[in-house]
Amino acid sequence: MRVSIIATVIVILMMTSTVSAGEIIGRHSLSNDRGLVKVKSIAGNKMSIDIIYLPQKGKMIMLTDVFADYDPRTHQAVYSEDRFCPNALTIRFQSNGKVILHQAACAAF
Repeated sequence: MRVSIIATVIVILMMTSTVSAGEIIGRHSLSNDRGLVKVKSIAGNKMSIDIIYLPQKGKMIMLTDVFADYDPRTHQAVYSEDRFCPNALTIRFQSNGKVILHQAACAAF
């Protein structure tokens, strides 16, 4: 009896995270209209993305075929360059289809 209850809960949780992932996959405009985030796929807590944006500094940044750690509960992803900059880009997906992108000071692009 316990095994079937646990299995049911796990299946429900997996279905819920899949629905959330389906809403995130696709193209999203940045909230300040300075770029585009394209979510290609989500597998577990890994997100495959392309990011094209124009930061305040004025040079265009293009990151293609990169992976970010994704948290489906918060709809937030974090792209890391290396161990010295573990949160180079923080990507927050909003319910209105826009994305808020925050670039860390340690980001070297």
